Amino acid sequence: MLFLLDEKGHLYLVKGDKDLHTKYGIVRREDLKNAKPGDMLKSHLGVKFYLIEPRIIDFLKKCKRGPQAITLKDCALIAAYSGIKSGSKVVDAGTGSGILAMFLANIVYPEKLVTYEIREDFAMIARENFSRFGISNIEIKLKNIYDGIDEKNLDLITLDLPEPWRVIPHAKKALKIGGFLVSYSPSISQVKKFCDSLSGFVYETIECLTRQWNIETMRPYSRMLGHTGFITFARLLER
Repeated sequence: MLFLLDEKGHLYLVKGDKDLHTKYGIVRREDLKNAKPGDMLKSHLGVKFYLIEPRIIDFLKKCKRGPQAITLKDCALIAAYSGIKSGSKVVDAGTGSGILAMFLANIVYPEKLVTYEIREDFAMIARENFSRFGISNIEIKLKNIYDGIDEKNLDLITLDLPEPWRVIPHAKKALKIGGFLVSYSPSISQVKKFCDSLSGFVYETIECLTRQWNIETMRPYSRMLGHTGFITFARLLER
């Protein structure tokens, strides 16, 4: 499996021994076969392509999608505001396609991340993504986290669930004092009910909006990635 960037920064994934077909021409399999990260290749139209060593963001952009996936901007916000690092103990609930689990597992490696999912079809998509990109430090549990959390002494619990308030009693037992319970919700009514149930926590709710700028015109682009969800960061103070 190879990852290439063109001169405009577009990402391409080549699977198996085959040519790469793009609107900028064909990169031949013979050239790909002998290339290594850092090499520059040309299509038959003379357009340059660069073979790269992939990062986690490259994997996530090429993941198989099932349910609505959390965006990279929101993944990054969760990681930044919770302060996790290599060795942190993390539980994720509502695996979906596994996007957030992969992003966080890359940070906490070599520590194992555990993710809870109740739907086998979603779990299968996530497993396929983990296997495809060699993410080995994730365990999927086919279990309803509303019924309890097996892990203890956790630094972070992330929730992408319709009724996150039902996890709060279990989270209070599973988290370290000072650990974070983070809920991602599309609806402000969900956020209100969740926050009203947060005894023993201090919390804040944030939404992340990103906008690209056109440096040539020195103005922002008219289109932006706006509201995707509300993220509530709740930090445990007492049980």
